[in-house]
Amino acid sequence: STLSMMSTKWWVGFLVMIACDAQRQNYTIGAWLPGTPEHMFSVLHPLLETYLTEEVGSKQDPPVTFHLMPVDYFANASAYALINEEKLDFLYTLAGGISCTLVEHGWAVIATQRVRINGLQAGTDASVVYSLKSRIEIQNIPDLADKKIGVGFILSATSYQSGFQLLAENSVHLLKDAAQVVFYGHDFERQFEDVIAGKIDAGFVSSTWLAELHPDLMSQVRVHRELHPVYEGEEFPFPASTPLIPQYGLAVSPTVHWQLKRAVTKALQEVTRDHPAAVAAKVAGFTGPGSYAGVKTTQKAMKLIVTTPSGQARCSNMWSTAEIFDSFSCESIPGDYVKLSREDSLAKCGALGLPCPEGLLCFCRPCVPNPESNYFNWRLVLAVCVAIYAVGIFFALFLRNSDQADLISRPAASRGRGSGRSQVGAHHRD
Repeated sequence: STLSMMSTKWWVGFLVMIACDAQRQNYTIGAWLPGTPEHMFSVLHPLLETYLTEEVGSKQDPPVTFHLMPVDYFANASAYALINEEKLDFLYTLAGGISCTLVEHGWAVIATQRVRINGLQAGTDASVVYSLKSRIEIQNIPDLADKKIGVGFILSATSYQSGFQLLAENSVHLLKDAAQVVFYGHDFERQFEDVIAGKIDAGFVSSTWLAELHPDLMSQVRVHRELHPVYEGEEFPFPASTPLIPQYGLAVSPTVHWQLKRAVTKALQEVTRDHPAAVAAKVAGFTGPGSYAGVKTTQKAMKLIVTTPSGQARCSNMWSTAEIFDSFSCESIPGDYVKLSREDSLAKCGALGLPCPEGLLCFCRPCVPNPESNYFNWRLVLAVCVAIYAVGIFFALFLRNSDQADLISRPAASRGRGSGRSQVGAHHRD
């Protein structure tokens, strides 16, 4: 039967895929860290290439080799391109990128790193929304309206998405209420320096990044809505403004054989914090996959995850910082707001006297009330006023007619009552 033939073809295809995968001897791991590709190699090469090849690859039959490849989310969005072209087998990256591989490409997470910072460990991260304590006019999140705010890049949960959502929950909508939003990409150091120097008023940054690189300056920083969150029974030991999300994770393509996935997972979970590869990577070890439900919920609320007419979930264009303008949406703002044109958005900062720092990208209130909606609302108000006026005239005419009818009927009644009294009087006199 047709169904039987389709089933047979499916199994043949599946077995061919396994056979081809079994013959593969080279696997590519795409990886991203803040900074340069050279920095990423120096940190992760000992772990993701040397260690995995020795501990996993050498034990396969035939032996396999793992190769580390830098990816990015900026000008050429190589992470997205390489996944679409099926040139990556694994991806080691931040939670926002992991979430997109799960939603759009059907990948799976097999391991989550634990970081070690100043003797403290965590398998999670959070966003820190911060300003200087010396800025006494900025005490709470609502005070961030009309301020210049520095963020990271649009795919980052900690340097953009979580902070964006936190402000929205406090009725401060970044693309409508902030005087200026400055995108620093992965240059978190420059953002922090600009906050300290007073060039911008506040920033969003990764909690673990801040705790690792600037513990000496934390006394100068005000963390807005500081939490003490707990994840899987472990209290987060660093400052946090938002709920916790998983640390960097390793995701795997559905084309990789399950036995190899299991071997890689096992090897990473067995690496100890004192292993030279772990020391180089600044990790304390690995656990199983964390939950990305919170990340996906935020991305959906921000309209970064959208559903196509065919019903497929897509991660908008947030793979590339070069496409920031196309990535963000004004639909998440209550009311009817629309996005200015790209040219008007970029020019608005200059018109407001807020030049963008050299080499960065800025927007100044690119979400504005929908003029068509406002026009419609005025028409509606006018229609209501006309209706009220018409009802008022009708009611006035009704009252006027009622008064005239009463005046006409009142003399007749008076005559009737007078005639009756005369007859009674006459009767008594008789």
